[in-house]
Formats: sequence, C-alpha cells, structure tokens
Amino acid sequence: MNMMRKMLTAFGVIFLGALFLAALAPRVTRAVAAALVQIVPGTATHIGQNESRMVSLYCIVNNNFCNLVDSSGNVASAPYQVPAGFTLIITDYEYKASLSFAAGEFVCDTFLNASNDLPFLNVPSCALADKNGSFYGKEHFTAGVRVGSGVTLLDFDASAHEGNANIQGYLVPNN
Repeated sequence: MNMMRKMLTAFGVIFLGALFLAALAPRVTRAVAAALVQIVPGTATHIGQNESRMVSLYCIVNNNFCNLVDSSGNVASAPYQVPAGFTLIITDYEYKASLSFAAGEFVCDTFLNASNDLPFLNVPSCALADKNGSFYGKEHFTAGVRVGSGVTLLDFDASAHEGNANIQGYLVPNN
C-alpha cells in the first residue's frame, strides 16, 4: 500500500508540474511536447526517411535494367540510374520466375550492376520451384545493400527472360 501511495504522489507531482508549466509558459509547453513527439506528418516514413527519397524499382522480364515506379504505380520506360550525389540503400528484394522449372528444383536470382554484371549479393537468393515450375523469393536487408551513384540495376532472371523483380529502398546523400 505504501508503494502505491508513493507512485500516486509522484504522478500527481508530475501532473501538477505540467499544469503549472502550461499555465505560465504555454509556448514552451507546446515546444517541449513537439520536441518529445517529433512527428511531422507527410515527411518521414516508418524507417525515418523522407518519403520523397523512397525508391521503388520494377525489373521487367526481357529488360537489362530496372525501371522506377512512382507513387501512383506508374512504371517509367527508361532505366533507373542512382542519381549523382546519392547512394541507394536497398532494403527489400522480391522476385518471381516461371519458366517450367522442375518441381522442387533449387533455383536462384540476384540483382547486378547493369554496366559490369557484378552482383550486389555475395550469395544469390534461392528458393525451391513449386509444382507448377515457378519460384518466388523475398529478402529483407536489415542493414541495407549500398548501391553507388550512377549505377543502373538489373535483375538476373528478368534479363534472362525468366521472371521479374521488385526492389525497394531509399536514397541517402553522399558525404
């Protein structure tokens, strides 16, 4: 009972202090509340990045490059190139291929630098083909995969006429 009384007294003191501060200095109170919450609608995503820096790419079958997808879902016709002065941090990679693989066959996909075919993943992402000969996979990169300025990405299976892929990430300025 004594512990409960002490907790209620502490909460009461904090509450009265907040009321006192709000009555004497309402601007300071609002500034403190805004600093504690730090929510600015429309500017930052759940990963703390400005939504204008988010990048969605679609790697279409038969293309040797990935295309930018805008926020309305429209796919650009030109290859996407990481803008000068920025690094693309890839957070998610999803792919699908369906070229009549044998059921249970172990098949892989990866994304590459379109200009020199160097992969960004040391080990490609792999999955087992389903009973229809298709395979699907997705990867989430907690730390992200860095792609430098001027690089155009391609998906291996999309360029080999076997599937397509989606790549998600965000741009950060180069230092």
